[in-house]
Amino acid sequence: MDRNDSKEVKKWHDAILVPRYGLQAPCTRGKDVANVDTLLLLGCYLGLAFTGARPAEFVDGERKSGKDGCLEELFPRHAIGSVPSDEDKAPDEHSRLLEEMMSQEYESRGRPKALCYEDIQLMVVRHPETGEDVLVMAIRLAHHKGADNKPKPTIFFFTPTRRLIFCFISVIVSLAVHDGAFAASKFTSVREVFQHKNRGPVKCTPFRWKEEWLKRPVFRRLDDSIAEKDSDESSSESESDGSNTSKYQPLPYQKLLDDMTRQSLDAGEERAIEPKAWRRGAANAANGNASDAVRDQMMRHDPKWATFNSAYINEKVGFHLQNAFLEEPTEDSLLAMLSHIGHMRDPRARRDMVPDQVWDMMPPDSEIEALKSERAQLKGSQYRVKGTENEDRIRELTRLIASKEAQRKKNIRRAYREDYFYNRPTWDIEADESEDEYVEPAVDLQLPERAKLAQILCNQPDNLSSFGLLELRIQAAELMVVLCDKRETRKRDRIRQRARTEVAVKEESPEPDPFPLLMDRKQCPLCIGDETLSFEERTFKYCRPAVMYDHFDRKHARQLGGVKQMSCHHPKCSEEALEFKHMNHFKNHVERVHGVKLRA
Repeated sequence: MDRNDSKEVKKWHDAILVPRYGLQAPCTRGKDVANVDTLLLLGCYLGLAFTGARPAEFVDGERKSGKDGCLEELFPRHAIGSVPSDEDKAPDEHSRLLEEMMSQEYESRGRPKALCYEDIQLMVVRHPETGEDVLVMAIRLAHHKGADNKPKPTIFFFTPTRRLIFCFISVIVSLAVHDGAFAASKFTSVREVFQHKNRGPVKCTPFRWKEEWLKRPVFRRLDDSIAEKDSDESSSESESDGSNTSKYQPLPYQKLLDDMTRQSLDAGEERAIEPKAWRRGAANAANGNASDAVRDQMMRHDPKWATFNSAYINEKVGFHLQNAFLEEPTEDSLLAMLSHIGHMRDPRARRDMVPDQVWDMMPPDSEIEALKSERAQLKGSQYRVKGTENEDRIRELTRLIASKEAQRKKNIRRAYREDYFYNRPTWDIEADESEDEYVEPAVDLQLPERAKLAQILCNQPDNLSSFGLLELRIQAAELMVVLCDKRETRKRDRIRQRARTEVAVKEESPEPDPFPLLMDRKQCPLCIGDETLSFEERTFKYCRPAVMYDHFDRKHARQLGGVKQMSCHHPKCSEEALEFKHMNHFKNHVERVHGVKLRA
């Protein structure tokens, strides 16, 4: 295509298509740049901030096929370390050769394109100046953009930080201890790892990983629908202790992006923080403090293209040119704050901050109402649609209605936040001075281990000695290991809403038995025995038994269907080690002993 023709197409796109269809115009949002204050606010993205790497170098960023499952049916991919069953084998020789050719690159890698244990090297080195043994870490990032054509593997080094909230080594050590990935049988606790010293004349002692953990990702997905089968009996020792963490599937990029969006908006940011902000922040932090060659090496840029100056440099000038011209002292700290994201943050803002009154006043969407009317007409008076003539159309309408309702709610939340951030400064200016000052609400954490960890990280003393800092680092890492076996579900939001709406009554002594044998018929018989959940979530009562039935069928029935021998995990029954041969046997026990009837 001629260059002039492509320019005309771009002009037509920007001038015609963008305003007509409400598309996002190019380069209108600006380029957000994160700094240490942003990292302090969202302290769980240490790897992205300290390396400037793209998220696909830490998590699974490979393109996925559509939801119809055609590609998986034609060319299935098995988890690393798993053995395909006889049903998964190709029916003939030609199909087998085609499948091997399609998955040649994936199988030859033997691992996903994400951060695996073989990319991490933990070691104890002797400091050349102080002579003390220090635990350091090296991470090799090789799956960068364009690695298939021009690989540029880069190794980053990490040392223990004075502020524990920024210690990336503690995070990796806690994950490795929880996974049991260390080859040394001695390293079963965090304390053993941090207190290990060099022996003999050596200056460096590297920590090796177990052979079966080398090609497994460090950050893995957590999904209730995953039910993996081990390839051999030797790997059964490292089974997940009820945490539903996959042993082979890496954390998907979309999950990382969704969590980053939700956390940044709940933290009060005006706009959601994207992974690019951490990469730009790392590049601008290296710019000026390191040579251009080191900066380009860190970013995997070709120096001859000047990619940093054209795409990554902070558009907000961080130099106080006004005072420099006037020969006055420059306000460097003030300019550093203004040149990064975060100075417009409002702690009062949340991701979902639309009041209930606004939702009640919103008129119904005509398109959604038309779809609901069509679905109601097809369903008639029937509640169950399985096996009916219009089942496919009804299910398609249900998915379409849910998608459009979710998009409508998302647009309303975004519009309300934009209106809030635009008008809030004016409201604060015109507010009466006699109004109460904003008081930051207390953070209510359901898990006690998380509350202790937050207390350590957020209230760290400044005048700690080396021994005191090491002890505090070990305590924080031990709590991280415990948190790996804990989890929170969406029920926590409903628990907090109920706590806010309940009328304050006189406190009474707690019940003598928190887990009675006879349960409420709206409680889940499996969640009550899940020790990874908080007490409130284990004893949670749904609004109706039918809702609890849906939860059980969706979250537990699929997993129990593939189990040969089931057991009741209720605290009272777990002591007796009761076992059941099939699902109906288990449901009969739950109804007869615990008083909870499940669907047949």
